[in-house]
Amino acid sequence: MSPVRVLAFLCAVLLVLALIGQLLPSDGLRMGGFTVAFPSVKEVLFQEQQQLVDISDILAVEADSAAVDTLNVEEVAEAVAVEDTTPKPFVFDASKLAPLEERIRMHLPEAGHHALQPFFEALQRAQSAKRPIRILHYGDSQLEGDRITAYVRNKLQTQFGGNGPGLIPIADIVPHFSVARALTGDWQRYSVMTKKPKTQQHDRFGALSAFSRFTSIVPDTVPLDTVAHTASFTLRPEKRCYGRAQQWQVCRLFYGWHRAPLTLRMSVDGTEVSDEVIEPADGLLVREWRFDTPPKEITITMEGTDSPDVFGVSLEGRNGVAMDNIPARGAAGYEFRRSDQALLGRMYRELDVELMILQYGGNVLPNLKSKEEAEQYGRFFGAQIGRFRKLLPGVPVIVIGPSDMSIKEGEDYVTRPYLEDVRDAMKANALAQGAAFWDMYDAMGGRNSMVSWVQADPPLAAEDYTHFSPQGARKVGELFYTALINEFAAYHQSQP
Repeated sequence: MSPVRVLAFLCAVLLVLALIGQLLPSDGLRMGGFTVAFPSVKEVLFQEQQQLVDISDILAVEADSAAVDTLNVEEVAEAVAVEDTTPKPFVFDASKLAPLEERIRMHLPEAGHHALQPFFEALQRAQSAKRPIRILHYGDSQLEGDRITAYVRNKLQTQFGGNGPGLIPIADIVPHFSVARALTGDWQRYSVMTKKPKTQQHDRFGALSAFSRFTSIVPDTVPLDTVAHTASFTLRPEKRCYGRAQQWQVCRLFYGWHRAPLTLRMSVDGTEVSDEVIEPADGLLVREWRFDTPPKEITITMEGTDSPDVFGVSLEGRNGVAMDNIPARGAAGYEFRRSDQALLGRMYRELDVELMILQYGGNVLPNLKSKEEAEQYGRFFGAQIGRFRKLLPGVPVIVIGPSDMSIKEGEDYVTRPYLEDVRDAMKANALAQGAAFWDMYDAMGGRNSMVSWVQADPPLAAEDYTHFSPQGARKVGELFYTALINEFAAYHQSQP
């Protein structure tokens, strides 16, 4: 075939494809689970480079790293060995807000600054309190491994005192940034996010939305195995984490509902310090150990024919701030209704919760088909805030909306459909329930900003255009902490 005929054939094919592209809908033709789309002639011949959202103001924000902490490990160990009840003077640098002040500000309900006042009052007396004030940070996979939470925790503990990483699950699906775990025995994890086995005839998941056992769940009507099982877990601070999280003086174990006597042992730095037999229990038990000096590692060993449900271990200081990282992969924020409410309330009272942070919204987006569905999700989410209002009367709630998340559209990555609708619905319902709202989407830079976060140097987000990198998580933590501490500064200045 001559070159002229080849050229003519190619031109004809291109012309036919161009005509098909003009006839098809702009968003493609849906065929079953697939969408067939053709680029326009303009997109093929005159392709434009995607314009990036300017995030230079975010890049200029300085974020602390674990390697450059305000106190090194030796200084922290020396400081926490003697209980310090002298409150530090609060100093707020307002210049840190510019030029981000409007974008990162906390949106408050009708009550205004009074909505967060109970928490701020507790924060102000945190260093002289007899036990830590508690912050629960619930969220989806953006929080996994203590991301974002670790940063905010360190900022608060540095200013207001406190130590330790807070509440830790025994078995988990990801490593923890602040605590290294080593398990022996047949530990199994049961989560509110997974299918409940038929033998599990209860919904007692606890404050971490999950519990662990080292023997199988056996219905109460079935006799127990007579073979004794032994299991243990060793906890030690991760050397990469923030200095204050590496030091704890108090360990609290939350467990219960075992049908046979349980032998419970505690070892500190290789030396056994307690050995006791716990009688069968059909309720929540809390065992507390206090240490004169922060341990390098602790090991809790359990032995018995029936494992208790172990709801977690809290590693904390004697006062100051304790902040718990509680992620649930795939969660949308209304899974709490599946948990036993009586146990939730009991654990919250034992933990002495002073603030609840709820960070959700991202996982619902792939399933939405309309703005109305986004608004319905917002109402469902608002109902969950109402649930916490009943469980924790008077405890403030802060809702963190979804981050920007991108999908590929043609050659570009663009913000997921209905993300702004979900954000707006969550904000409206949070404020209506008396909760504060922090707009992470707006703080990042708004529409299509995730692309700029992915392409930053170093990258602030992963190439899934959904999750933050460690550097990005620290940036988000700094932005949120700045918004929170700005509200505290306003409260602080209003006091005599």
